[in-house]
Amino acid sequence: MARRERPLDPGDSPLLRFAADLRALRERAGSPTYRQLALRAHSSAASLSVAAGGRRFPTLAVTSAYVRACGGDVGEWADRWHAVASALARRRPPPYAGPAAYTAADGDRFFGRERLVEEAVERLRGDRLVVVTGASGAGTTSLLQAGVVHRLLTAGDPPAVGTFVPGPDPVAELARCLARLPDPDSVLVVDQVERLQAQGPAPAGRGRSAGPPDLPGLLDVLRAAPCRLVLGLRTDLHDRFAGHPLLAGAPLTVPPPAPEDLTRVVTDPAAAADCTVEDRLLAVLVAGAHRQPGGLPLLSATLLATWRHRDGNRLTLAGFRAAGGFEGAVTRGAEAVWDELADGPRNRARDILLRLTETGDDGAPRALDRRELGDDPGTAAVLERLAAARVLTLDHDRAVLAHGAVAHGWPRLAAWTTEDPDALRRRRRLTRAARAWEESGRDPAALWRGRRLAEAEAEAAPPAPGRPAAAYPPGGPEREFLAACATAERARRVQDAVRDARLRAQRRLIAFLAGLLISVSALAAATVPFAVR
Repeated sequence: MARRERPLDPGDSPLLRFAADLRALRERAGSPTYRQLALRAHSSAASLSVAAGGRRFPTLAVTSAYVRACGGDVGEWADRWHAVASALARRRPPPYAGPAAYTAADGDRFFGRERLVEEAVERLRGDRLVVVTGASGAGTTSLLQAGVVHRLLTAGDPPAVGTFVPGPDPVAELARCLARLPDPDSVLVVDQVERLQAQGPAPAGRGRSAGPPDLPGLLDVLRAAPCRLVLGLRTDLHDRFAGHPLLAGAPLTVPPPAPEDLTRVVTDPAAAADCTVEDRLLAVLVAGAHRQPGGLPLLSATLLATWRHRDGNRLTLAGFRAAGGFEGAVTRGAEAVWDELADGPRNRARDILLRLTETGDDGAPRALDRRELGDDPGTAAVLERLAAARVLTLDHDRAVLAHGAVAHGWPRLAAWTTEDPDALRRRRRLTRAARAWEESGRDPAALWRGRRLAEAEAEAAPPAPGRPAAAYPPGGPEREFLAACATAERARRVQDAVRDARLRAQRRLIAFLAGLLISVSALAAATVPFAVR
């Protein structure tokens, strides 16, 4: 005798109504057992039973198999399945934060960084100050907010915890924040100190005086703070101000996540939301994010998009592809920041990104030394915007594309690289020459001359009226290199002219002396016979 089916839970949710309708469809089909349905549907009896159980939302494939075995309209039920999936999505918060950083409220879905969180909290027990650094895209903000702050707030005897992110008047804002934390056991988490970069002039060199005017004052206020501190800032900013007493100790550096950490980033939030991740999808996600400078936020953005295309409670490779994969996440973020830029910053962004598509000897995108871009404040601001949008990452005064998918997966950037391939190659050759000249200590022997210089100058010249501008105009370092080449070329021409003039003078003198000698010799020959007579 077949076992009776467990009654549905009480309630009137979309999932329970869906399960009840599946049961009604089976009754109209003569109430076959699930084993009989499994033979008809070529599916497992357990999965078919779960589909009508009302506790887990079945996949579309299992639903279709159930309906087909009961003689129902598969197309109609597919529409119903999508409607229920949308309704459940609106009710259920996603297990992933997407491209945005995790907050303290996201601690229950923040995984893969437990060791670093524990190390930061352990350091804080013994030290008044913990400095946490990482490249942009390393997940420093998420580590501090969803990791450290969440851990402190959920401890057995939680301390008073405050958070501070620099705003328009950071020193005054920080002073007000500290006034609310007078207890020496309280903790202030200062995050995203690099935001000061966009508020002051671009650095002109090394040392304290190089950065934004508010940062030294901010560090001085923090040094006198009455509470414990957790200070999070980007690695390049820490390097620039490492001489300040507040930053004298060794920081806790946030490294790129290992494959096992990435696995937890993918699977643990899904499990907490009663979802599973297809093995093939997991392999693609981990491989696609591993060893990518900005792989972590891009992975989170891709996961959120994939979750929205999930099949029931399963995240699948098909859903990943339907969401556009890593390329889709890159394009959405890059286009969003591109739409926000004005024409001037757009030109700077285009030039920066084209430089970053140049590959090194290993075939990977080349890291760009920020000094190659000059010290224009507008360029520094564009770099910060692109880093915030996860298009590139900044670390140790270098910029690099956040993910390999940026170069080939963002249609706009891919189109830029194909507008005039020959011109782009010439510009890159000029860039390499300028870089080599700088690295050689501006050795005059590294300068161009002759035809190669003339061609480069012609391409770098402002466009004539009625003619389009160059597709890949040279930047500051290239123009400086060309100017040095032109100066050296003019000096050579002057030297050549002086040398030629001297040679001509010498030739004239030699010719004059030769003529004089001939004249004297002829005169002497003419007077000798008279002397003999």
